[in-house]
Amino acid sequence: MNQDAIALAIAGVMPAAIATGLFVSLFTAMEPVPVIGPTGAVEFDYTPVSGLMNIPCIAAPESPANIVATEVRALTEITASEIRHVLLDSWYPQLDAGWRGENSDDKGAWIAMIDGFNYEISGVESDSQTTQTRIKVTLATV
Repeated sequence: MNQDAIALAIAGVMPAAIATGLFVSLFTAMEPVPVIGPTGAVEFDYTPVSGLMNIPCIAAPESPANIVATEVRALTEITASEIRHVLLDSWYPQLDAGWRGENSDDKGAWIAMIDGFNYEISGVESDSQTTQTRIKVTLATV
């Protein structure tokens, strides 16, 4: 098989996906910044990560093949979690390298802001051809 044809086909994957018009959400990675709270204790505020702001994405619910119960009832509270599988419009290796917060002076894990909602990042993966980055995020509410 002609390797040039394969490389050309791979290069066209994300432009074709973007052309569908489905990348209607915006993703911003946010890293924690320690601040002194009103009680004098250290709290964390979040600031956008340079190069990872307002990235077009698809923020779809997790695959129906993976349906699980994600609601837990306590005495007077209900905690529900919303899990999303997010596809970014390109490959972002700095997200894969930094989302756990391991390279940020022990500040902690990054979060994702998608369409104005803050999600915890549960995992980041890139495809083998370095054309895209996928993220699993969770929104927990009480």
